[in-house]
Amino acid sequence: MHFIPCFLMLAALTGVLPNSAQADEISLAAQRQQFLRAEQALDQNRDAEYFTLASGLKGYPLYPYLQYQWLKNHLDADTDIKQFLNDHAASRYAAGLRQKWLLALGKKQQWLVLLNYYQGSDDPELQCYAGLAQFQTGQTLEAFNQARALWLSGKTQPDNCDALFDVYKTSPYFNNELINQRFHAALKRDNQSLASYMTRFLSGPELNLANTWLKLHRQPESVASETGWREYPEQAGELFAHAIDRWLETNVEAAMTAWDSNKSQIAIAPATAAFIEKRIAIALALKHDSRAYERLSRLENSDESAREWRVRAALTRQNWPDVATAIAGLNDEEKSREKWQYWQARGLAETDQSAAANTLFQQLAKNRSFYGFLAAGKLRQAIELVDRPLAVSIKDLETLQNRLDFQVFSELLAIDKKPEAKRQWWYAIAKLDSSQLPVAAKLAQQANCPALAIATIAKANHWDDVNLRFPLAYVQPIQNNATAQQLDPALILGLIRQESAFDELADSPAGAKGLMQVMPNTGRQIAADLRDSWDSDYSLFKPELNVKYGAFYLKKLLRQFNGHVALATAAYNAGANKVKRWLPENRKLPADIWIETIPYKETRGYVASVLMYSLIYQQRLQRDSLKIDDLLREVTPG
Repeated sequence: MHFIPCFLMLAALTGVLPNSAQADEISLAAQRQQFLRAEQALDQNRDAEYFTLASGLKGYPLYPYLQYQWLKNHLDADTDIKQFLNDHAASRYAAGLRQKWLLALGKKQQWLVLLNYYQGSDDPELQCYAGLAQFQTGQTLEAFNQARALWLSGKTQPDNCDALFDVYKTSPYFNNELINQRFHAALKRDNQSLASYMTRFLSGPELNLANTWLKLHRQPESVASETGWREYPEQAGELFAHAIDRWLETNVEAAMTAWDSNKSQIAIAPATAAFIEKRIAIALALKHDSRAYERLSRLENSDESAREWRVRAALTRQNWPDVATAIAGLNDEEKSREKWQYWQARGLAETDQSAAANTLFQQLAKNRSFYGFLAAGKLRQAIELVDRPLAVSIKDLETLQNRLDFQVFSELLAIDKKPEAKRQWWYAIAKLDSSQLPVAAKLAQQANCPALAIATIAKANHWDDVNLRFPLAYVQPIQNNATAQQLDPALILGLIRQESAFDELADSPAGAKGLMQVMPNTGRQIAADLRDSWDSDYSLFKPELNVKYGAFYLKKLLRQFNGHVALATAAYNAGANKVKRWLPENRKLPADIWIETIPYKETRGYVASVLMYSLIYQQRLQRDSLKIDDLLREVTPG
């Protein structure tokens, strides 16, 4: 059966529309067509036609959206905008229009109107206009508090903030120390251009010191060869530590040697010294260096990250007594986590304490989780899905569906404005209380919107409706491409579940697109390999094409890593070159240890999730071809 994503809710819920609903649907269909004609007139600047068509849509759920589209291009229509903000204050478009209008008011210096409608903002451009408005209307304390927060953020601010900063710098609330503070705030954010800019406001010894900070920030290795930073005894400890902190990013060994050789000769604040010691110890652990465990053990005030990497450092060496010691060093809450209970059980099994190990494994195997599935594998038993479907009544579904926000969502889907519909969904559910979120998740499921259903039920903290959380969506293209690439369809489903949660329009900050989050450069290369024509990057939002290219790429990685699923999965996330660097150097490593000690937290979680989801999908597909042992073959040296 072909999967049809996100279609009209009422039909999805009831199957057949009652007579009254059929009449309403006919009316809605006519309104949709009129809306689209009005939108076309608006796009073509045929205002008279637009107004005529729009006047007949005042009862249509998307009427505010139509008005917003006209008003955002006519920000001088103050009276109409004020009326819109009053009439449609609860709509998603009110905040967006207010933001655009207030920015326009700021540019025109209409300070009183701006402040009257300003409701706070995360936009620094608007914050600066608000600060200027406060200054111009005599609210100087509020204005300078706004200016101070923006000044000390460490970020480069929009050009319009210069006027606010200019009046701030001439006020009694400003002093030279704020220049130094902004310099260091910028350096902390690695905003080197702003830090360099701030030096023009310094002179004499202060300028020399700032330039020393900048040099050590840009060339941290110079801390070992140059002595200029030692000429500032009060700051030498912080300068030295800052350089070591930066140097550790590029050369752990050299930075560690410089630190160990000089730390006893310099006055360094205890908290700063402890921070660098932890940075060095974890940097060694991330490199799987054999010295990591000893350095992590020496830390006096270790935090959660250091304690966990101490366990991983012992796992890397497969030193099971050290593993036990490190787990004993976790706090009680950490010890109770599945992850560390699993490794406690593994340690018991490796030290001939099989009865105690099996007791722990049996407890863990009851859980639908990566570590629960690993424990089931150790016991040679089937995984448990623990399926508890949500019980939601048709009445509750219909009540929620009939709310205006959800009617807007439905209509946006009906006219094929999926990105807009997605934004509307999140606006709508933000207004719901915790008891309504499961109803909304079911509503999305019934409407064949799997990505929205998955995300909404997660927001509700309900984890046990397996069909809702692990939908069989886009099965036909997945099956077709699994067959073409000789892949298990459950593996493709597991990867899609992790990559996009079945959001065919997913678009990551890095540019990855679609169900399998294919990068455009990768897509173009695959198109060339397959001798396909390439239309544009946006082609990757087409589910069939995205799955075709994602499956092709996954198969390529599996070939590159000799069919090792965990390695290929890690490479899909972090890149093949990084995975090659993470391979053990001298001896084989159990796959569960290799996964646990992946240096990147994101990739560590990613691999665990994809493997877990694949096993869940195998059961959902009623297959048994994937075996835990096959997914977790030993990792051989690179």
